[in-house]
Amino acid sequence: MSDSDTMNNSPGPEIAREVVPAASEPVPTDPPGYLWHPIERTPPPSPPFELVPAPPPRLIPNIGHVLVFILLIFPALIGGYLVALVSIYATHPHVRIPVLMQQIGRNVIYAISMQAAIYLILWALAALVFTLWWDRPFLKGIHWNFSTAFRWSLALAALGIVTGLGITLAGNFLPMPKAPPILEDLTKSAAGAWTLLAFGVTLAPLTEELAFRGFLLPSLINIFRWLQRKRLIGEAAVRTLGIPLSILLTSIPFALMHAEQVSNSWGPVLLIGCVSILLCIIRLATDSVAAGVVVHVCYNLTLFSGLLYQTGWFRHLDKLKT
Repeated sequence: MSDSDTMNNSPGPEIAREVVPAASEPVPTDPPGYLWHPIERTPPPSPPFELVPAPPPRLIPNIGHVLVFILLIFPALIGGYLVALVSIYATHPHVRIPVLMQQIGRNVIYAISMQAAIYLILWALAALVFTLWWDRPFLKGIHWNFSTAFRWSLALAALGIVTGLGITLAGNFLPMPKAPPILEDLTKSAAGAWTLLAFGVTLAPLTEELAFRGFLLPSLINIFRWLQRKRLIGEAAVRTLGIPLSILLTSIPFALMHAEQVSNSWGPVLLIGCVSILLCIIRLATDSVAAGVVVHVCYNLTLFSGLLYQTGWFRHLDKLKT
């Protein structure tokens, strides 16, 4: 082969600059722990020829995703109400529909069943919509990371129990309502109390962690990560301002959502806000929504365990009225 052939076959500088990543390469995903740690890494030394830089990872979820998630609550509410109404009517066909509609709001078992149906429909809608939108599995998009939660399950469970005991102890030093609505619901019937307990340690923490730590918290932090990507702020601003502010803005609505259950008393609302801050830190430190669910479940179970002990496994609910 002649020297001229060799020169003709070697890529010139014009061709090298046009090299792009193959179309079959996977879409860049979020690096592990990108919410807590810097998302932009120090680039490697430049090769002797230029490559078109790969696009940065998508910031998922963002505020737009949160708004869509909120919109999904409305069809879930309608669907859950209809499912509950049809289910009750199937077991009580002799009762008129208007009477059943009133019973849903008065009967604890019916009300919890309806809320469970709402949460299940919301999960299904969110999984469908965001799997298609994000072009990745839904649990991966919200950073579910079950393996992390499983690996640290004992420590997370212990943390949830200790948090429950600590909050119970702290409640002795703050003004607490004597007969909050949640206790009134528990005292209506043993079956209703067990239903409320089952819901409180399953679907309730699952869905609350999905909404607040799966969507809201990362979307708020991603606002600051986006500003950092635009070089409008630095990593120090994200850590000292962005992350703490995002945790606070996540915990305020979380606490207020539970305010009615505790008669809007500022003492328990403040304690619930503190629990939310802890759950946010766990979510960020482990990069796992599932880790927060484990802590949340064990925290709720600890609170219910105190009520179980006090009432003799819900056999003496009248003790909660004193």
